[in-house]
Amino acid sequence: MRCGALEELASKLDGLSHPLRLAMVALLWRSGPMYLSEIASALGVSRALAKVHLKKLESAGIVESSVVVEGGKAVARRVYTLTWRGELRLSPASIAEAAGRCWGGSGGGRG
Repeated sequence: MRCGALEELASKLDGLSHPLRLAMVALLWRSGPMYLSEIASALGVSRALAKVHLKKLESAGIVESSVVVEGGKAVARRVYTLTWRGELRLSPASIAEAAGRCWGGSGGGRG
């Protein structure tokens, strides 16, 4: 059985489950949209490593990317923007609440 609320929570947690990805979220929150090369440089990692982690954040719906053509040049660069503005509340109670929305029940429990 599929459950949108739990799948969304799991996707966000998976996207955020690495210290480098958490650092990327913090950097984009503070700095706004940035190019891949800027993110890699700011965090002291290779562009290839940064791209792998940014793709994971993108698939989790936390960032989005777009290609920007600069000054009519044939060079296109990818810019990343933090799109997730939500709050992630995580506790056994919040997980039970999400599950309750899927399978009924109040999600109550031990309190």
